[in-house]
Amino acid sequence: MKIALLGDIALYGKYSKNNKNLFNYLEEIKEYLSQFDYVIGNLETPFSKEEKPIKGKSATIRSYPENIEILKYLKINIVNLANNHMFDYGEIAFNKTIKTLEENGIDYFGVNNKPLLLNNAIALHGYCSYNTNPSGVSLQDNNSVTALNIKEISKNILKNHNDNFLNIISIHSGQEHVNYPSIDDIEMAHLFADICPYIYYGHHPHVVQGIEEFKSSIIAYSLGNFLFDDVYTEKSSKPLVKQNDNNKTGLILEIELDKNKIISHNKKIIYSNIEKLEIIHDTTTNYYRQLDNHTNALINATSNKVLYNTNRDTIISNYINDRKTQRDINWYIKRLNLNSVRIIINSKINAIKYKNNVTKYLQ
Repeated sequence: MKIALLGDIALYGKYSKNNKNLFNYLEEIKEYLSQFDYVIGNLETPFSKEEKPIKGKSATIRSYPENIEILKYLKINIVNLANNHMFDYGEIAFNKTIKTLEENGIDYFGVNNKPLLLNNAIALHGYCSYNTNPSGVSLQDNNSVTALNIKEISKNILKNHNDNFLNIISIHSGQEHVNYPSIDDIEMAHLFADICPYIYYGHHPHVVQGIEEFKSSIIAYSLGNFLFDDVYTEKSSKPLVKQNDNNKTGLILEIELDKNKIISHNKKIIYSNIEKLEIIHDTTTNYYRQLDNHTNALINATSNKVLYNTNRDTIISNYINDRKTQRDINWYIKRLNLNSVRIIINSKINAIKYKNNVTKYLQ
């Protein structure tokens, strides 16, 4: 059995059917993905047309339902829904998304705290961390994205392991646009590996992070973007987030299994250039050297946390300072409104929830 795990997917802008050249742009990657039994991606955009965006977020994204055809064209037959944008247009759009997927024969997971079981051998889990400032996240409620709670995940993967399932976990967590995972994410991934062998693959940073093998587990902290365009808001004609080379570089994690046993794994870098979504086959290129650098940096994360955090904090600071240089006083004035207050309040609440669901289990 061959599985391809993909990065973040947002079906809007140039990655929507409004782009008449899109299917030609994706033709090479479509042919490549056709060799896999399961192609699994993180669907960040709810399918919504009439619904209004929720309050308390700096940016909301969605996709019109007809863009489901893009998933089908690419042979993507399973999607994770545990992410911070799935409730951007509320519960009605969330339910429409599930209905659209079901009507088109695409399986999903990461909702209602239930795994998706495949071939009596694989358990697919999706969890969204409160550090991504999500909405509609819970462990108890139906019609919700599954919250990341270390105790709950530990219980779930042990149960499935004892039932002879291989756990494959999608984790939506971390700092956007930074190629190094947090110490929390690293320690959490290692904690799960202490329980049983499993596969971890991450989303949300929108850039590629390192991959490590730890105690018979495969840990890919972030696969970066698969299909993701610039992010706009109604406040400005300029993008809130403009995709750079780092964002345009993604990763496919390829897994070969014999029932519930990992036979091999491989990584394939992709790059969103002007002509096509390109597969980078040459492993001597700078794309792979950069991935090796990200992976090597993980060694310091466990041997010298202070040095690792210092280097990571410098990268985050540089990114924030670069963003600030692109914003003048008018940019901030336009955002001084009631929604800005909601954003701040939601951020504080989610920070508390993150401590209760993650930090306290790592101390």
